Amino acid sequence: MNTQYNRAMHADELAENSSRCMEIAGINVLLCRSGGEFFAVLNQCTHQDAPLQGGRIRNRMVSCPLHGMRYELSTGKPFGQLTHVPLPTYPVRVVDGYLEVAVPIAE
Repeated sequence: MNTQYNRAMHADELAENSSRCMEIAGINVLLCRSGGEFFAVLNQCTHQDAPLQGGRIRNRMVSCPLHGMRYELSTGKPFGQLTHVPLPTYPVRVVDGYLEVAVPIAE
């Protein structure tokens, strides 16, 4: 699968332990900052497809605001009994102060 980096937002706009939802190349992505690092995950809990936007960001984890399901931001690994399906994650880089997210592109 091929990916392409897309400019998302200025890195300074995302505070520590916060998130922002945006559509990037047709994918609903949740950009997060925790532990001084940036992460991008699909904005959809794998338990009941609820949006993760508004969920708590702490210790490089995001919690689903609906049922509290937690996911590791770097790998998408779920923690808890509600699902064992990992959360899709996307590579993030900082270029000239802007966050860029790599998402799959149609071939």
